[in-house]
Amino acid sequence: MKWIFGFRGVKSPVRSFLATRNCIRTFSQSPRSHATYKRFENSQSYDFSRLVSSKPLLYTVLGLGAFYVYNQDEAPFTNRRRFLWVPYWMEKRVGDMSYRQILLQYKKQIVPHSDPIYAKVSGIVNRLLEAAFENSRDPKQIEHLKSLKWEIHVIQVNPKETPPNAFILPNGKIFIFSSILPICHDTNGIATVLSHELSHQLAHHSMEQLSKQPVYMALSTLLYMATGVSGFNDLLIAGLLTMPASREMESEADRIGCELMARSCFDIYQIPRFWERMHAFEEQQSGQARTSMLNEFFSTHPNTNKRIHDIQSWMPQLESISESSNCHQYGQFNQLRSFF
Repeated sequence: MKWIFGFRGVKSPVRSFLATRNCIRTFSQSPRSHATYKRFENSQSYDFSRLVSSKPLLYTVLGLGAFYVYNQDEAPFTNRRRFLWVPYWMEKRVGDMSYRQILLQYKKQIVPHSDPIYAKVSGIVNRLLEAAFENSRDPKQIEHLKSLKWEIHVIQVNPKETPPNAFILPNGKIFIFSSILPICHDTNGIATVLSHELSHQLAHHSMEQLSKQPVYMALSTLLYMATGVSGFNDLLIAGLLTMPASREMESEADRIGCELMARSCFDIYQIPRFWERMHAFEEQQSGQARTSMLNEFFSTHPNTNKRIHDIQSWMPQLESISESSNCHQYGQFNQLRSFF
């Protein structure tokens, strides 16, 4: 987007906000580089045979299984099946908590609405939201999105001190840092970033992450009971479950974002150009390409080269969507509703 849906290769400015570190995703990749190992020499052994044969456990497992099946959900646009039980109000509450924390940190750096960049960003978001509402097949989702109080905050930062970032919170608050604008280069670049971030919200990825947290916690507890190890188990769960799920959601947001770009009549051929500039920035900052298999294994985002390849493979479908949207008749966007 730590779920501020954001860019691979740069750290999120709100990563320290522990209360919501698993419900806001950054546009940055944050591979884990260390683990702690802790074993209690005098820890008691657990009689798992008695535990497994107990009726309360059986009833609990059956109940949880039924709960899991009942709360299976189909992701919008891509139709991916996933476990989703967190309600809209809880997702929005998490967004409100994060919003207050971020405002405290960056309130003095928010550019006024009279700034030209604010007008440019608001125009882009209006087009993207209009396309999202018109093409959503979920009435409840449309109602929820329309109920949000959408706000844009452009944060003026020193690019040498603050890495490029942009994200949209689950409560409709949009943040874009000035350090990412040179990489965006133009309107199409900004639209690429914001369409990706908006897609995370359209697909309810924050809600999905929140829904999975109790599962990860329970699994971590069971592994600790069996092994007496804490940090290594967390690292294992991250590498085998949380990180792959994060990369899957990032790729899904890429696909949905590209379709939004096409339906909103932005230049879809500029999407891979943006990611090429982002890749060059990452290499410049790291001094080398991030090709380590370990980095990829513990990365929250797909490899940038893979993203570019995927986007290029989608071009025939995106061209068809753009043509069916009558994008040659640009006047259709002159009378957009205003969400701000």
